[in-house]
This record gives sequence, structure tokens and C-alpha cells, in this order.
Amino acid sequence: MVYEGREENRGYRPRQEGGGGPNRYRGGGGPNRYNRDRKYNNNGGGGYNQRRPYDRPPPSEPKEDEQEDIEDRLKGLIIKIGDKISSDLQVNLAKMKNILDNDYSKYPETVQNTLKACVTELPAKAPVYGTLIGLLNVSSPEIVGKLLTGFNQHLEKSILESKWFELKQFLRFYGELVNANVILPSVYCVFLNDLLSALDQPNQLRERLDCIVYVILATLPWCGKELSERSSEELDQILKKIEIYMQRRGQVPVLDILKQYNGIRYDTERQDVLAHIWNLIEELKGKGWNVPLIPKLYRWYDHEFTSALQHDLPRFHLALHTSSTTYIAPHSTMKILVDEQGHSLPSIPHHASLEYFILQETISDTMELFEVNRKDCARYLLGIANSFEPGFFKLAAAAATATAANTNSEIKQEEEEDQEEEGQSEKWNLSDLLVEAIFSQMLRLPTPPVRQVFYSCVFIELCRAEVATFPMALGRGVKTLFDRLACMDAECIYRLWCWFSHHLSNFGFVWDWQAWEFVTTLDPNHPQVCFIRETLEKEIRLSYYERIKSIIPDYFHALIPAVAPGPDFKYKDPADPLYQKTQLIISSLRGKKSVEEVGDILSNFKKEFGAEGMNEQEQTQQVREIFVQCLLLVGSKSFSHILNVVERYLDVLRLVNASPEGRLHTVQIVASFWKNNTQFLGILLDKLLNYRVIDPTSVITWIFEEDQLKFVSKSFIWEILKNTLSKVNSRVVQVKAKLDNFQALHEANKLKRAETEMTEMAEAEAQQELDSLRIVENSLANVSREQKEVFMAIYQKFTHVLQELIRTIPDVESSWTYKWVFGWYREILRVYYKECGGFMTTLETLVFTPEFDPRITAVFAEVKALKESFETLV
Repeated sequence: MVYEGREENRGYRPRQEGGGGPNRYRGGGGPNRYNRDRKYNNNGGGGYNQRRPYDRPPPSEPKEDEQEDIEDRLKGLIIKIGDKISSDLQVNLAKMKNILDNDYSKYPETVQNTLKACVTELPAKAPVYGTLIGLLNVSSPEIVGKLLTGFNQHLEKSILESKWFELKQFLRFYGELVNANVILPSVYCVFLNDLLSALDQPNQLRERLDCIVYVILATLPWCGKELSERSSEELDQILKKIEIYMQRRGQVPVLDILKQYNGIRYDTERQDVLAHIWNLIEELKGKGWNVPLIPKLYRWYDHEFTSALQHDLPRFHLALHTSSTTYIAPHSTMKILVDEQGHSLPSIPHHASLEYFILQETISDTMELFEVNRKDCARYLLGIANSFEPGFFKLAAAAATATAANTNSEIKQEEEEDQEEEGQSEKWNLSDLLVEAIFSQMLRLPTPPVRQVFYSCVFIELCRAEVATFPMALGRGVKTLFDRLACMDAECIYRLWCWFSHHLSNFGFVWDWQAWEFVTTLDPNHPQVCFIRETLEKEIRLSYYERIKSIIPDYFHALIPAVAPGPDFKYKDPADPLYQKTQLIISSLRGKKSVEEVGDILSNFKKEFGAEGMNEQEQTQQVREIFVQCLLLVGSKSFSHILNVVERYLDVLRLVNASPEGRLHTVQIVASFWKNNTQFLGILLDKLLNYRVIDPTSVITWIFEEDQLKFVSKSFIWEILKNTLSKVNSRVVQVKAKLDNFQALHEANKLKRAETEMTEMAEAEAQQELDSLRIVENSLANVSREQKEVFMAIYQKFTHVLQELIRTIPDVESSWTYKWVFGWYREILRVYYKECGGFMTTLETLVFTPEFDPRITAVFAEVKALKESFETLV
């Protein structure tokens, strides 16, 4: 999801940060600001004027540079104001108000754009900017009127373009404007009622109405107190309208297929998230809308705000729903910081509390906004505690050390440290909260909000930025998750070991492996054993075999291959009867002989095999195996080698793989050749799919062969399956996009032709366009049919394998083989539910029939309910 203003936000980072005092716009560092480096200083040898002419930089333009520098400093001051809620902020806000008073007329666009970016991209600082605008409104209401005009334009654009995430940020900021008496509560309530008007319309998507209710409920904790005191009737009408909707909406079931934990041991919630938020708001109303966590900076200026001028808001109208509209929704958190009974640990707010919801909202919004910049994301995440009222979070280790250093005597210092530790133990740990929030997003089902590598990068930046507390919190989180792997979803376990291997590769592969020595006595398919084994295998990919083997304890050597990853050529033994034939092929491939020459050699081999008594099928299989094995060996040095040799002899490959049996055989040959290097295996199968040497059906058939059951707990087999399905789906997407473009072009040209007299040439062009449309439509029909056939085949194979395991294993629920197959079956159904939406009825009729075990069909029923949840009308 892309949000307006991101690109602009990159320009809001000041080149010269800091700078106080009266000269902050005139250099910030004194008269020698441009002469900080000795080599540019005239005092002493090697001064600027003594540099050679060709060493000198081009003459600068001081006026333009100074102008740009002032604007950058102004941006920096606006962005940095209120980075920490403290007593100094009251003075700083007044100073910032004076700066805006003086400089808005000079740099109106800079101020407008910077404030707009801060409002929409710094969610935790809404009280700061709301109060700042309130102060400015007291002295310069005309400036605030101009700023609000710009805000309203952006707000209207967000509403018309259905940018719900951005709208949520605006709502929070406008709520703070109500607190600062810039906007009347009644006017703000009219605005909220305009949004809620969709609730009165019949047959609306529940997803759409849930989104509207969610963004309003998420705003009320920030401004509910002022609304209830100054516009209680209008607020009650809003709450009543939401209450009626929530009753009409009814209880939405929580689907087990979307839970990271299997069972309810660590997650006992049975209420959907929106209903939970509504309950929190009702409780908050009963408490008088008091939220101690949220800073109430406007209270500092109650007297000044009383006499301020209020501004009106235009009426807004919601955009109609379209197929391309994307809605936002609250998500449940994966409970990591809970004990064995599921009770929240004291280092964070209670999971069911309003404070936890507010903090999780702020963290998730920050991560969403700063996906483009992991360093800024980490910086703002670590600053979240400073954006709320002091006293709720533990002090950072550095701050605690500095506080202790200021004591006057050792005795007094010890007493204060004891008191401080006692007080700190009752407060929340920001690092623990961040660890849980980031893992919750990374492990969200069916898919995380952004690419997984982003979370890995954020964890790395947080560990480097907050070395005193965050690495320890992350270590605790990893060990907690490791202890619970046995009751976690298979996809979550997979994401964890992918992340963990990448994370360790950035910190020298250092870990407390001895703490996990006990897993050597567990079943080889136990999730904890698999986690360590797959982590080590991926670390070998990220480093090299010998290094990883040398840094892990000896008792873990059994979990990595006995030899370094490499090819396994079938005909390497000179005593093999086919050794000489393979050497001839190898020399021909390395000598870059033509396709015709290599084809002739293979034809001669086939004749010889026929003379030896082989039938036609055996001859073809033998020739195929020789050629594919030799081709893989010649290309085994690197990815570029194999791609070059495949492209050079692509016609030969397609010739020997003309039948479905041949394509399956080729997959088996490749899997045998690269059995000791599954990374190469996955990449090569991907390339052969691209070249249409093999097809998805052949890969799927190979994956579900009985011989592959021993690999069910290994990631490579399922990575290959997912990649194959992604290939199939991407073809459909590409052809659909092509058809849409052709149709749009045809309609545009049709309108143009209607405006002019129809000529023979115009008729020919129209016919050509129609012919092109038919070709693309036929292509779409073909790839859609292939997609349906592939998914039907996969689910048929999954159901039969699971049914056979249930039939043959007495206590199947204790079998890790069954659990892994069942886990990946859940994942494939869950992650591709949209692609299968068009033929759910066919799947229900032909695949998920009543003859199968209820445990198998129950997963399909949940996936069907998941799909219907996005289509339900209220």
C-alpha cells in the first residue's frame, strides 16, 4: 500500500539538525559553519586558498544555499518538536509557535507540506501538532485558516480515493484540534456522522462498514473527553449509531485457520477484534473518557484556547465501493508475553486493555508508514514511549545510568537505585512490547502486511540502536517462541526459521546453542528439531558449510548434511556402462556443439539402446537421463552456467520432455542430481518452469510421490510447491492485465472513431483490435483453466495423502509427519483462498467430499468462511 506524502517525507530530514538560539536560521554553528574542516581553514598550512585550481569546488551560490538551509532547518524543527513529552515541551511549543508566526508568510508551502506529512506519518505525535496548531490559532487564526484549507483538501482527497489508513491519521489529528479548540466538537461530530452515513445504507459490504467504524473507534480515546464534556448529545448519537450497527452485524466467528497457535493454550480470545474495541470504548465511556496514557498537552493552554477563534469544516461524502477499494481492519495480536495459563506478563499492558490497543495501533501504524526506511522506522519505534505520558515505561538503561551518576554520595546513590529499581519493575518494557508487536505482524496469517525481510531489517536496526535492552528482549522472545513451536502453525514456524537464520547472519551467527541441546533426543520431525536444522541449512546458504559446522556444537552436526552442498552426478564412476556415452555428451556441451549435432548423438544412443533390446519407452527414458544429467553437470558451477547451457540447448530439452511422463522424469532427475543442494534444486526447477521445459503438474506430481514423505518437515519441498503455484497465478494476473489494457485501448479508440467518418482503414484497425482481444481472451481462458486444474490436483493429492496417513497411523494426532502435512495443507488452502474463489463450489463437489475425515474437510469449510467474510453484506 502506498500512501501519499511518502516521497515528500524523505525531503523533510534536515541536513543540519539541532540549532537553538537567535541565529538558528543563520548558520546554526557560528560564522565558521562552512569552515569546520581544517583543510578549508586559512589558519595554518594547506588552507582553502592554497589548494590547486583543479582541487577547488565550483563557486557556491550563498543566497540560494542559505535559503535552502533555512527551509531545511524549518522542516527539521517542525518534525522534531515534541519528540519527547516533558516539561520543556511547553516552552518549546511556544517557541515553535513564534517561529511559525514569523516564517509562515515566507515559506507557506514548506510549512503546509511538512505539517501535513507530520500529521499523516507521525501517528504518536498527534497531540503535539494539534496543540501547536491551537497555539498558532490564538495569535494568528488567519494562518491556521490557510493551513486547515490545505489539510481539508488532503482529507477530502483521502476520502475520495478511499485512503483509509491516511484518513485514520487525519481523524486523530482533527480530534486533537477539537481538544485545542480549533474546531468545535459539534462540527467534528458532524464530520464523523458523515462518515457513518454509510451505516444507514442497505446491502453494504461488512468489510466496508467495519472499516468505517474501526477508524472512528480508534480515534475516540484521543478526543472523547472533550467531546463528552462539550458536545455530549452529538457524541451519544454517534455511539448509538455504532451500537445499532454492532448489534445488526452480530457476532463474527474467529476462524481457527487464522490463529498462530493451534488450540487455545496461549490464546483464549473468542471475540473478533472490532467487537473487542467496541467493548473497550463502552468501558472508556463508563470511566468518563479518562485515558491517563495519552498526553493532554492542550491542558497547558486552556486559558489561551478559550478565547481562540474556531474554524469550520466542509461536508465530506464517502466514495462508493469499487472492486479496487482496499479497506483496513484491526488485527489480533499474537500473544507472546503470556504465561502458561495465557495471562499477560507484567512487563507490558494487559492484552485486553485499552492501553495495549493504543500502543499496538501506534506501533503498527509506524511500521506501516516507515516500511520504506528501516532506520527511521527503528528510530521512531524506540521513541514511542516518549510520545506518551511519562511514568508508564521503564527508563532506558542509559537514562537510568545518567540519573544514578548525578547523586552526591554512594549511600544516597544506592538508596535511590533501590527505589528506582522497585519503581521501574512495575512499569512497562518498551523493548518487550516492540518484540511482541513485530513478531505479531511478521507471523500474521494468511500473509504479513509487508515483505518478511522488512521485519528482519527492523529487528537488526533495533538491536543496533538500543543495545542495552532490545537484544535481551528479542532473545527472550525467541526462546519463548522456541518453547511453543510444538503448538504453532506450520507456516509460522517456517517464517520464524527463515527470519532467525537471516538475523544470526548479521551478528556473526552467535547464539546460545547449548540451551537447546535437549532437542537432540526428540523426534527428528519435532518442530524444535526442524527449527534448528532448517536454520542451520539456511545459514549455510548465507555463509558456507565449513564455517557453520565449526561454530555449532558437535551434537548439532547430525542436523546438517555430512558433506558440503554439491551435485550428485549419477555417471561419475568410470566403471559405469554408460560412462563413455556421458563423457561424449559432456565434451559436446562444453565444446558448444550445435543443437543438431547433440540431437544426432542422442539419436544414435537411442538406436544403440534399441539394439540392446530396450523398448521405445525405455530408450527415451535412458536418453533423457543421460542428457539431463550431463547438462546439469556442465552447468553446476554457478547459476549463470546452468542458465547459459539450458538456453543453448533448450530445443533439445523440450524434445526429450515432450510428454507428461518425460517432464515428470526430468523433475526426478533434477531432484536426484541436486539432492545435496536444495537451494540449487529450487532455483533450477523455477527456471525450467519459466522455459516451459517442465510444467506445474509434473512438479506437483513429484512433490506428492511417496518417496517425498520423508521431506515433509523440510522447507525446500514446500518452497518449491509455493513457487510453482505463484508461477501459475502470476500468469493469470499478467494475462488479465494485458486484457484490461487491450480493452481500455479499444474503448478509447472506439470513441475517437465515433467522432470521425468511418473509413476503410478505420474499419481495418477496429477489426485488428477485436482480433487481438479475442486472442488475449483465449489466452486468459487457457491460463485460468490451467490454474483451476493445478489447484484441483494439489488438493486432491493433499486429501488422499492425509486420508491415508489417518488410516495407517493408529494415533495420528501424535505423528509429526501427519502434523506437518496437515499444517502445509492448511497453509496452501489459506494463502490461496482468493485464487480459488471462482471454483469453490467445484472443489466442494469434486474434492472435499463427505467421504474424507472431518478434520480434512473442516479446513476447507473455514477457508470458505474466510472468503465469504469479505463478501458478506450487512
